[in-house]
Amino acid sequence: MIKKSKMPKVIFWAFLLNTIWEFTQCLFFYEMWSWGFWKATFWMWGAVFGDILIVLGLWQGLKKLFKSTGLLQKTVIKYLFLLALSFGASIFLEWMALYLELWKYDTSMPTLYLFNYKVGLTPILQITFLPALSVYLAENYQLPYIKHNNDT
Repeated sequence: MIKKSKMPKVIFWAFLLNTIWEFTQCLFFYEMWSWGFWKATFWMWGAVFGDILIVLGLWQGLKKLFKSTGLLQKTVIKYLFLLALSFGASIFLEWMALYLELWKYDTSMPTLYLFNYKVGLTPILQITFLPALSVYLAENYQLPYIKHNNDT
C-alpha cells in the first residue's frame, strides 16, 4: 500500500495558525500603519508563507536528524526536540530580521534580551510553539477532505 504524506495537513495547520497569529500580532506590535496597502499586504502574506516554510523546515529537519535513531517514535520526545529546535530557530530568525531591518516593533511589543540580543516575545512564542502545534494537529486531528490511512 502507498503511504500518504502528512505534509498537506502540516501545511494546512501551519497556514491557519500562522495567518491568525501574524494578522493578530501585527495589529498591535509592529509599526506598519504608515505602510501603503500593497506593501503591507505583500509583507503580511510573505510572513505567513515564510512561517509555513519555517514549520516545514523544522519538522522535516527533525525527521531527518533522528530518523535512524527511532527516537521520534516516542511522541513526547519528538515534541520536546521540536520545541527546543524551534526555540533556537526563533531567536536566530527574529534577531536576523531585526538586524536586516525587515521590520520594527511598536512600543507595545513585549521584548526580552536573549544572549544579549533584544527580540520580541510574540515572534519567539510563535516560532517556538506553532511548528509543534501544527505537527500535533496534523497527526491527531482528522480533516475530512484529506485521507488518513497510512499517513507518514
